[in-house]
Amino acid sequence: MNRIEDLRQTLRLAGPIAASQVSDMLTLTADAVMVGALGSEALAAVTLAGSSTTPVMLFAVGFTVAMSAPAAAAWELRHTGRVADVFRTGRRISLWITLALVVLLLAASPFLHVLGSPQHVTELAIPYLRWYVASFFFRIWFGTYKQTIEAMGNTRLPMVIALTANVSNVLMNVVFIYGWGGIPAMGVEGAGIATFLSRVLSVALIALAWKRLSFVAEIRTAPAENDPELRRVLISTGASIGSQITIEVLAFAGGAIMMGWLGASALAAHQVAINLASITFMVALAIGTAATYRMAAAQASADRVRMRMVGTSALGLIIGFEILTATIFIALRHVMPTWYISDPQVITMASQLLILAAAFQIFDGVQAVGLGILRGLHDTVIPTRIVMVSYLIVALPLSYLLGFHTPLGATGIWLGYVAGLIFSSTGFVLRFLAVTKQPTS
Repeated sequence: MNRIEDLRQTLRLAGPIAASQVSDMLTLTADAVMVGALGSEALAAVTLAGSSTTPVMLFAVGFTVAMSAPAAAAWELRHTGRVADVFRTGRRISLWITLALVVLLLAASPFLHVLGSPQHVTELAIPYLRWYVASFFFRIWFGTYKQTIEAMGNTRLPMVIALTANVSNVLMNVVFIYGWGGIPAMGVEGAGIATFLSRVLSVALIALAWKRLSFVAEIRTAPAENDPELRRVLISTGASIGSQITIEVLAFAGGAIMMGWLGASALAAHQVAINLASITFMVALAIGTAATYRMAAAQASADRVRMRMVGTSALGLIIGFEILTATIFIALRHVMPTWYISDPQVITMASQLLILAAAFQIFDGVQAVGLGILRGLHDTVIPTRIVMVSYLIVALPLSYLLGFHTPLGATGIWLGYVAGLIFSSTGFVLRFLAVTKQPTS
């Protein structure tokens, strides 16, 4: 296989995954944009609720992502019984862990004020937070189907369902936020209700497809193997991947909390900039996910040359994409914030932050793809350590120091992100090169 064909295969998988993952991110983005019409405090409330709880959901997402590599490797060898076991075991583990996390977050919701945001913002955030957190169970349930189906090479079905749920979220936001057809306007809480219902819909649709479509018939009917070693691997790998995702997101969520200390306008500007940056990150994550599936298949066939080609092609692809998005961010930095809010102060602050978002685009993409490559190689322990150093030792402390002990303020908080992304992206690329190095004879 030449490099052009390798790129085509990665893009064929990554395109629908990107649409699916961007759609997932757009759920929170749609909530932010549509409550933005109610004012900066409403937008800040959605930001506070999302940034303080999404890291917990993403820890649970790690257990669904852990299903990807073993399912893809088993499918490459056409071991359908093994794929079925990965799905059933992974779903059971993921849902029990998510249920426990949802209960804990709901119990902690009355104490949201300890994060230090203005009182009225916190009061608006709590009702939204409760619906948003309850939706996590259905998001993870959908994810167990999604990861398995994508590992089998069908990335379009999850994409279509994710986009359908996203459209339904927007339509229900209109109904519940602003009121329509006899339903009273619920404001910020209405956005939470819409998110919850749209995620319930996504599970209903994908479960129906799983029962009806022929391409998963072998998986549905395969006898369970009940391999205790698989349970151990999925739990340990899921915990590692969940920790990787959560630690990185906590660095950004910590930044949002620190922005709240600077006031509602700074927090709203942060939400605008981080939403836009997160959309491009979802594309990078999709390329990384595609690399996970392809790398796992290459490793299953013990093809070291193919492994190196898959990794380098994915890295080259994301670097090109991120250069383009960085250019767009800089060129449209004064326009993009107006899509969210009309407050001149928020727009000015957001446009300044978008310059920094452009600066870290390449490193953000490389670290997302690098992690995906390493997950396909079943390499999670060393990457987790790299993540811990990058964000807990470099990014968060530096964001605090520059944000509150220099005149930089909000700009200083974002500069901490840049430093953490540079460290992590470099570490992942070096690790990939070391793991796939040809053995000396």
